[in-house]
Amino acid sequence: MTDEQRAPAEETRFRRGLRYTHRTWTYVSLAALVATAVYVILLISLNTRRVPVDYVFGSAKARVVWLILVSVIAGWVLGLATSYLLRRRIRRAEEQ
Repeated sequence: MTDEQRAPAEETRFRRGLRYTHRTWTYVSLAALVATAVYVILLISLNTRRVPVDYVFGSAKARVVWLILVSVIAGWVLGLATSYLLRRRIRRAEEQ
């Protein structure tokens, strides 16, 4: 049977909806990525002044933007670690 003899499979309403939904989420993800990039650029440009940072055994001067970014990354890593530990604890409790 050749390609010309085969009837084209009609796309169902459900499949079309899935395709459009996938396309919509792609555009939403792209818009969120662009908004995040703009936010990060504004964050960096508006927080360039140096501030004193006091530690337990000393002090230093650092730019505000680096303090914010380090805090965000540390919070993200701690959130991932907490999620992992909770999932692990729940799984172990279910196995027993």
